[in-house]
Amino acid sequence: MMMTLSSTTASSSTATHRRTSASRRCSSSSSNFSSSGRGFLKAAAAAREGVMNKSNRVTLRASALHNDSRRINTHHQMTTTKRRGDAVSPRRAIAMPDDPDEEKILTSWRRIGQEGVQKASEIWSAVNSEAAAAAKGAWEGVKPAHKVFLSDIIASPKKNAFVRKWLGTDITYVSFIGAMHVGALLAPFYFTWQAFSCFWIMYFITGCLGITLSYHRQLSHKSFQTPKWLEYALAYCGALAVQGDPIEWASSHRYHHQHCDTPKDPHTPYEGFWWSHMGWLLDNEATIERVGDRSNAAEMAAQPFYRFLEKTYMWHVAASALGLYLLGGLPFLVWGFCVRTVWVYHITWAVNSVAHCWGKQTYNTGDLSRNNLPVGILAFGEGWHNNHHAFEFSARHGLEWWQVDMTWYLIWGLKKLGLATKVKLPTQKQLDRMRIQPSTA
Repeated sequence: MMMTLSSTTASSSTATHRRTSASRRCSSSSSNFSSSGRGFLKAAAAAREGVMNKSNRVTLRASALHNDSRRINTHHQMTTTKRRGDAVSPRRAIAMPDDPDEEKILTSWRRIGQEGVQKASEIWSAVNSEAAAAAKGAWEGVKPAHKVFLSDIIASPKKNAFVRKWLGTDITYVSFIGAMHVGALLAPFYFTWQAFSCFWIMYFITGCLGITLSYHRQLSHKSFQTPKWLEYALAYCGALAVQGDPIEWASSHRYHHQHCDTPKDPHTPYEGFWWSHMGWLLDNEATIERVGDRSNAAEMAAQPFYRFLEKTYMWHVAASALGLYLLGGLPFLVWGFCVRTVWVYHITWAVNSVAHCWGKQTYNTGDLSRNNLPVGILAFGEGWHNNHHAFEFSARHGLEWWQVDMTWYLIWGLKKLGLATKVKLPTQKQLDRMRIQPSTA
């Protein structure tokens, strides 16, 4: 029994020793784990602090870049006036100071370069997506974009100018215009000084009195008023220019101003120089879709005289050609009708094409209109086209003393004679508000 008790006591002592040892090992292990855990937490805290510091540095740096960018862009906006018609191009890069990554901020626009052509092509393709077409009108058959020669305009024709559906009206127009050009080529063979003088007289009567004075400034824009007998006489001169009857001409031109250089413009150079010059006249389907509604000239359609000219228009054109032939034979027909018609055609068309592609912009019109000196002289003042688009109500287009405007001189003369009233001109305040301020950058 004593041996059993002693054995039991020894066994108990041994178990107690084992538990104590195990407890010590556990305590030691726990102590070691606690030390290791504290080290890990310290390391994690240090890492977190480092990340936060790096994040703060990145945030502060981004904030500094943002603030500098805002200052640069604000200065650019204050010193640079953006012109409509300036094409998309690479921007000038300015390196920010203390920038290890040599990041650059894009600031100002430049005139288009070759690289800009590709960029503009991409933008044009995006603009003419199906979604965009649904919002602003269809641009079916979009052609590759190209830069108009010696201009900063990117053009993208809607369709092929010649390989397309030709209507009977298109064939009639191209045949007549072609015949006029063939007749003009005969001019050297039928030259006489009398015929040459007839050309200049008919050029003034149909081009200046008819198109610029009557069709454009009086009928289309109502920039002045005259007695009805004089209004109708001037409008008849316009009919002899073979550019359409007064209602058709004025209505189409009003749509041009309403939708200038947009998909609804009948002759924007954004569809190419050819289209803006004369291509639109040879595609009756596309043109009528944009300008076929004559309701914007209802006040003219309400007058019997203009309705009469509309219905009998071609008879008056034929009568004028016959009259010139009876007056001076083939020389007068060739010079007074064919050469003069072609000459006035291209000068009028140049206002739509040349004066929207080349020249200077004085006023912020939001379109491509330019002031073009040669067109200004040849078109009796119509070439000061940016001035006109800025103040389309104005009877005067040559707003500077040196800008020759023969049509305005005639209106001024009629006013002095009491034959022109309610002559509209822009005020100095309007001129200053629309004027593009020169860049100081």
